Amino acid sequence: MTATTRPAPGTASAAVRWNTLAVVGKQVFLFGSSIVLARLLGPETYGVVGAAMIYVTFTMLLLDQGLAAALVQRPELSRWAPGVVATANLASAVLLGVVTWLVAPAVADFFHDDRLAPVLQLLGAALWLKALAIVPRAMQQRALTFRSIALADVAGACAGAAAGVAAALAGAGPAAVVAMVVATDLVAAVVLLRAERGPAPNLRLGELRELLPFGARVMATNGIAYFSRNIDNILVGRVLGLSALSYYGMAYRVLVIPVQLIGQTVSRVMFPVLSRVADRRDLLADHLLRTTQLLAFVAVPLMGLAAAGAHELVEVVLGASWLPSASLLTVLAVAGARETVMYISGPLMKATGRVKLLVRYELLATVLQVGGIVVGLRWGILGVALGYTLAGFALTPVLLLVQRHLTGVSGAQQLRAILPPVHAALWGAAAYVLVTRVLDGPLLVLLVGAACYVAVAAGVLLAVHRTSTTQALARLGRLATGAR
Repeated sequence: MTATTRPAPGTASAAVRWNTLAVVGKQVFLFGSSIVLARLLGPETYGVVGAAMIYVTFTMLLLDQGLAAALVQRPELSRWAPGVVATANLASAVLLGVVTWLVAPAVADFFHDDRLAPVLQLLGAALWLKALAIVPRAMQQRALTFRSIALADVAGACAGAAAGVAAALAGAGPAAVVAMVVATDLVAAVVLLRAERGPAPNLRLGELRELLPFGARVMATNGIAYFSRNIDNILVGRVLGLSALSYYGMAYRVLVIPVQLIGQTVSRVMFPVLSRVADRRDLLADHLLRTTQLLAFVAVPLMGLAAAGAHELVEVVLGASWLPSASLLTVLAVAGARETVMYISGPLMKATGRVKLLVRYELLATVLQVGGIVVGLRWGILGVALGYTLAGFALTPVLLLVQRHLTGVSGAQQLRAILPPVHAALWGAAAYVLVTRVLDGPLLVLLVGAACYVAVAAGVLLAVHRTSTTQALARLGRLATGAR
């Protein structure tokens, strides 16, 4: 069997820069188009879009069966392995498309909205476009060459945003999400296939035997994680209705922003980086502390501002009709900060081959989060948001213990890396609240409050936490410039 050893043409710093560009560019277009669609469609119709996006996320899990992660993680690959994984992905797309067409009416009945069925059927028919991009993306990620991934993600998101908004303006209603997803997937697939030059699908199914055990565990983990992170949206849509899902889903996007902008950068880059040093506990510990500190310094102040200014943000950006989501935004912004800071845990467990441990953690997370959400349903969508957030904080000590077990870094050391931005964000939030007591008008309060938040938070960081702040800024600077 001809094998190729793990390639190393790309560096971690270059990977971070390109991947940051990919994630930021993609999310700017996706979030911007979501805001426009929310204004054009209104809360009543936008709930159908929210339900459809739950399906889009689920199909990405089923399409790949964890095989892409196996391509990235294995030290050596045969030259046939990428092609046979591409075959498996395309076969899954065809099967899922047929199943989607058949079950879409039942899903629409589950959410009590017939408008959802044709949207899901059209999305299912286009799944093969997603499948085409999976293996080229994984091989580029394996090599830490993220330039083509950045180009694919940004170009795809730009095309999708334009297509979705154009469809909505043309009167497509909730089907505008189909135009957005199809355009995004088509452009991304074309860019990635050209960059990786394939691979061509093949039928050497025996190659899957080495990849399936790891891939199956990753898929199980991702499936549990999907369920735990989407059960709130599913239950809100089913029990409280798609209008309630509109409000909840829009606020939930704020939680997703740092997880996708920052957390996905960590996952995509640190998984292959940590895989390369999986047998060096000292290097794992160093990567953990550095990454945790950077995540905290970037995510916590940002989400603290979103939590403090939720009411003004919603009114200014979305309009008064979306104000019921403001209190949800405050709660879920806090949840987003916590989830982003702890995002390193998943890549760390996968890179060290501890996928069974990751599965057990995800099972525990699912039990706690589902419990919190079900209890919270008694108090409506705000209760769901509180239940989800509190369950996440209950899981934090578990993650600290897992990371200590894998790297030797104590929980106290990890918390010390997080403390400075948390401390600064609390003082910044207090300053914002004072502004709301003095000024009137949502735009004026938002502008002045944000300025005061930034000034106070920066002052606390420089006056009280100068050393850790200087270290974090220096690391961010090195990542931005590519310095070692």
